[in-house]
Amino acid sequence: MPRVYPSYDALRLADRVLIEVARRAQGFEGRVGAAWYWRLPGGILATFWLQATVTEERWDVLHAEASTMRASSFSSASFPFAAYATSATSPPYIHDLKGVAEWANRLYLQMGHLIEDAAHWLNILHAVAIAPAINPAAAFPALSHLERRIVAYALDELDGYFTIKTLYPVFRGEISRARLSQLAREWEAAELLTERPRRVTYALQALAENVRPRLCDQSGGHDTGTQPGTRSIGAER
Repeated sequence: MPRVYPSYDALRLADRVLIEVARRAQGFEGRVGAAWYWRLPGGILATFWLQATVTEERWDVLHAEASTMRASSFSSASFPFAAYATSATSPPYIHDLKGVAEWANRLYLQMGHLIEDAAHWLNILHAVAIAPAINPAAAFPALSHLERRIVAYALDELDGYFTIKTLYPVFRGEISRARLSQLAREWEAAELLTERPRRVTYALQALAENVRPRLCDQSGGHDTGTQPGTRSIGAER
């Protein structure tokens, strides 16, 4: 099916969708030309662009692709507007005529679900990028037993929010307020926490749930910790 390249005005409308995705997924670099870019850990570059097909019924698609310098393209996703429509006979699309764009059938588009799905795909890429099985242990910080407990508490009790004034009273006997604040700043700089109001990202959750094996002790025994992906965070690192 032939492709139709969007006008500047159509890209402006699509900007609003991608900016909302950026609020939910770290690493947004902005739009360059006709594509939107995210820079993720592990040298991953994620790209979104708007495509349209000329058919009996107009279909607009938000397409995404992730690539690395070493592996080239390795993951892609498509988010057809019609797949998020509440009407089977009136698919939503961006009506682009002579450079002037406006939404058609916008009321039938469940845009919130589209935005959440796109952000979810980006967050999965982020989590995969820092998984110990993908990157060497030194590539991202290994969390201590206490740090894993703090992350688990934020996820379980605070709906993922990393709020210093709430976390400190719970862990005050184990960590100073200054160190907890420093930890929050470090994790935010590493994009393991979102910008304020800080929330735990999929990436930090992945680090907290993956307990790396310890080296053999002098007696020749092994401690393999917990299996990746479990919520058991009581084992020592």
